[in-house]
Amino acid sequence: MKNVLKLTAVAMSCSLAFSASAATTIFKNVDIFNGTEEKLYENHHVMVVDNKIAQISSKEITAEDATVIDGEGKTLMPGLIDGHAHIMINYNFSDIETNKDLTDISIHSVQVVERYLNDGFTTVRDMGGPAFGLAREIEAGNVEGPRLYPSGAFISQTSGHGDFRDRNDAGFSPKTAGDLSNFERMGIGAVADGVPEVQKATRTNLRNGATQIKIMAGGGGSSRFDPIDTVQYSVEETCAIVEAAKDWNTYVAAHTFNDRSVNRLLDCGVKTFEHGFFINDDTMKRISKEGGYVVPQMWGLSPDLAKNPLMPKDKLPLVAKLQEAYGDYGERLIKNDVKVVFASDYVGADADAERARRYEIYWRTQAFGSNYEVLKQMTSIAGEMLALSGPRGTTQGKLGVIEKDAVADIILVDGNPLEDMSVIGATEKWFDADPEYKEIETIKLVMKDGKIYRNKL
Repeated sequence: MKNVLKLTAVAMSCSLAFSASAATTIFKNVDIFNGTEEKLYENHHVMVVDNKIAQISSKEITAEDATVIDGEGKTLMPGLIDGHAHIMINYNFSDIETNKDLTDISIHSVQVVERYLNDGFTTVRDMGGPAFGLAREIEAGNVEGPRLYPSGAFISQTSGHGDFRDRNDAGFSPKTAGDLSNFERMGIGAVADGVPEVQKATRTNLRNGATQIKIMAGGGGSSRFDPIDTVQYSVEETCAIVEAAKDWNTYVAAHTFNDRSVNRLLDCGVKTFEHGFFINDDTMKRISKEGGYVVPQMWGLSPDLAKNPLMPKDKLPLVAKLQEAYGDYGERLIKNDVKVVFASDYVGADADAERARRYEIYWRTQAFGSNYEVLKQMTSIAGEMLALSGPRGTTQGKLGVIEKDAVADIILVDGNPLEDMSVIGATEKWFDADPEYKEIETIKLVMKDGKIYRNKL
């Protein structure tokens, strides 16, 4: 009995006063939003050991040699996750196609990711672009930025949403070096037709370090040649891509908009549906039933989209009609129990893309009618989606939540985001906002993987 009591005392002692042989950080006096519940756990304490959350308690936590941070009642919450961005498409399309090379966009990407991390985003799923080297440099500690989940070159059929060649560039003979867009030369996209070509493009991305595969399965609002109503890639091509990804224990994401496209993708086992604005309730129910995720940038249904310089002016009348017809898209996704992930669709010049990211946070609260719903989309639901990458994922551990053993991605904000999303950068101004990047003053601290990158306390 004495031995049992002794062991119990030792266990209690260890739980309350950890040895700090590992790097240890204690946050005290914080209100916790855990990413999964519509509440704050007030006056709590959180201990991080190395890169994991080791303890959460309503009682004070002590540890030898720990770094102690007094949150003074601020909100501690998971680091934010952007489920759809294009880090390497960091100039306007026409500029990249005519004036830039890989060096330009690579150097500029460093600023892009530094600002992402400064805005509280600790993970970004990159959905098209040559971000492999950047991901490696961030992982090595040579660049400060969020961890990246890179797709590599998005895969597109000839005439598809990823075919950026000029009108006179596209011939009927087999491709030569002169029959490529800059986007394809730099590895932003890959044009592939037929089963052998799409398998090769998929496997090349996986070889280079893709955590998931991105395909273009329909047209888009910013497309020059492929109308938004089109369906792209045959069943055989789509299924071949999915099987090649499955062989590497990961999944396929698809740029898509309409019911015919989404149902074809579901038939083949595609898991995430990027944008998807024009699908009906039956299709939404099927996505939910089959465990898929919808990853829309909701600003695509905002009237302010007309001010976006990437939008061809001749498409604005059609876009306006679609916005009017599908303005309840967010409400319907929730009604049909679809898992939705935050997406900024970061693309183009800094001033436009960064303002769009902050506007997107605000606009989603209007589209979904709930701060809590949007916060889940930026944290726990996004973390679930990232787990689909399995062993290809860039971190092995739970993301998007504040709970024991989760990865220590943490931000500390001055205010309660359940009541006011401006504390994490939301603004109702988009192209009317100041184009100069400014820090979000209410984000006081950013920790990624147990390391503090921003501390304004």
